[in-house]
Amino acid sequence: MRFSGFRFACLYMICLVTVLSCLVVDVTAKPSLSLSFYKNDGYGMGNDMNGKWTINTAVSQNASYVEFYLDNNLEQNITSASFNWHFDTANYTEGRHTIKVIAYDFSGESTTVTIERNFVGFPINFILGIIAIIVAVTVLSLILLLLRVRKKEIKK
Repeated sequence: MRFSGFRFACLYMICLVTVLSCLVVDVTAKPSLSLSFYKNDGYGMGNDMNGKWTINTAVSQNASYVEFYLDNNLEQNITSASFNWHFDTANYTEGRHTIKVIAYDFSGESTTVTIERNFVGFPINFILGIIAIIVAVTVLSLILLLLRVRKKEIKK
């Protein structure tokens, strides 16, 4: 009888552990999601982009599918890794666009990343401006060279 308190405490602990182990606790974490842009064939500076691009995702292992939206229009729903979206800005209007990517896990939890980008046309005016500057500098250099050669001939 002197161990009855000890036996009661042991029995109580065994019952408590048994009851707690029978409880199912559903702990789910939202999937993690991060984005990176890869320029396949195009132009990009700051938030401006033009041409063919890929949005690469880094998601947690519990992600079951990823959706890609452009201006709230579903563009791609990918259900197997790797969760990447290939697109060409030529297929969309020029201007500011909202890109939204949502990663879902098997229980329906989701994580969203939203990014603003500006789709621009091919920077032809910029390229033509650089070519014009190069031509002007070359012509000016040739004129100065000819004037220098003539001066030397006159002095002789």
